[in-house]
Amino acid sequence: MKIRNRIITGVDIGSSKTCALIAEIDQEKNIPVIKGYGSVDSKGLKKGVVVNIEELSRTISQAISDAEKMAGSNVSGCYVSISGDHIRSMNTRGMIAISRDARTGMGEAREIEQEDIERVIEHTRSVPLPVDRQILHVMPQEFIVDEQNGIKNPINLLGRRLEVKVHLTTYSTTVASNLSRCFKNAELSINGFILQSLASSHSVLTPSEKELGTILIDIGSGTVDVIVFKDGGIHHTGVVNFGAQTVTSDVAYLLRIPIDAAEKIKKSHGYALAKQADKEAFFKIESMGNRPPREVPIIKLAQFIEPRMEEILREAYMEAKKADLPLINIPSVVLTGGGALIKGSEELAESIFNIPVRIGNPMGFSGFEEELNNPGYAAAIGLLKYAMEDTNYHKSDHKISQGWISKTWGWIKNVTENVM
Repeated sequence: MKIRNRIITGVDIGSSKTCALIAEIDQEKNIPVIKGYGSVDSKGLKKGVVVNIEELSRTISQAISDAEKMAGSNVSGCYVSISGDHIRSMNTRGMIAISRDARTGMGEAREIEQEDIERVIEHTRSVPLPVDRQILHVMPQEFIVDEQNGIKNPINLLGRRLEVKVHLTTYSTTVASNLSRCFKNAELSINGFILQSLASSHSVLTPSEKELGTILIDIGSGTVDVIVFKDGGIHHTGVVNFGAQTVTSDVAYLLRIPIDAAEKIKKSHGYALAKQADKEAFFKIESMGNRPPREVPIIKLAQFIEPRMEEILREAYMEAKKADLPLINIPSVVLTGGGALIKGSEELAESIFNIPVRIGNPMGFSGFEEELNNPGYAAAIGLLKYAMEDTNYHKSDHKISQGWISKTWGWIKNVTENVM
């Protein structure tokens, strides 16, 4: 008997575009099969923060409407990416006793169960937070059983004491509330907010990259999201509060052209490294009135772009250095997001990080591959893959639970499968 495929929806809201994806879960291949998508220019959002509720509500409605028409179905709930410099992160730990003796304190060692994992992770959530902040994700790095560290899955191990190291992220409740109002206006419920860099990691990183260690840099229009993996766990997440839009603004100012024209020129003729540009090549810019088009050397455009791209990548490097481990232990960098498409970005990043760099295209999906196999859709596709890992999803066709327990349990299962 074939299991009926279920529908999942992800909405990635960026400063330049909002992308909505509707997909079915292929139960046999365990991948999302995209049935419809909508991608529209964003209005009402700046650097991850709502600046105009009515405009952003219309943006979301349009993206969802386009996806629904293409998919031939209506949706009522979705997963939503969240970013911005209001995101905060920290590494913390929790500890519980597995068994106790009334007289001596510690009792005999016993097998660790799922309930113990839930209790020890709950303990990490007791960190004091300001009233305007809320926990977004609790992501385990490793477990420690009776001072034996480096354990990914402690189930069935014998022990007296269980500890866990986690990476914890928080967000502004004000920002989230304003985003929620926009989705409510669009007649959509939010199944869960997902950190944008975490979503992107689900679609562009391989299990071996997460295990060996990788810095993922998602270069968006308004922000740059950074996430550091090592030994299968997350050791840092952070946001740089400017992105590829600053490159476009520089090009527009220096060439005296509109922003829209500057964006097209950046994508078609831009280089992040001036030495890669053809010194003999030119491109044309339409002039005002009856004046003839201007010819601009491509090397000149590259000289405008390189300093700003270098600034973006150096800020990402400084953000990654905040991780609780030296970057010398990280063997690779992956660039994704629309801003990673500027030619020469890999080579420029390698000169800054001094480790191999690749461009991350989304993987592990089917449907509209030609249109969506692009770093600019990494977060949107990652939202679908993240939703699939929620083990509580299969309990209901309509309401998807976004509980931290189910996500943690899914993490443990994935790590165990990758190790085995």
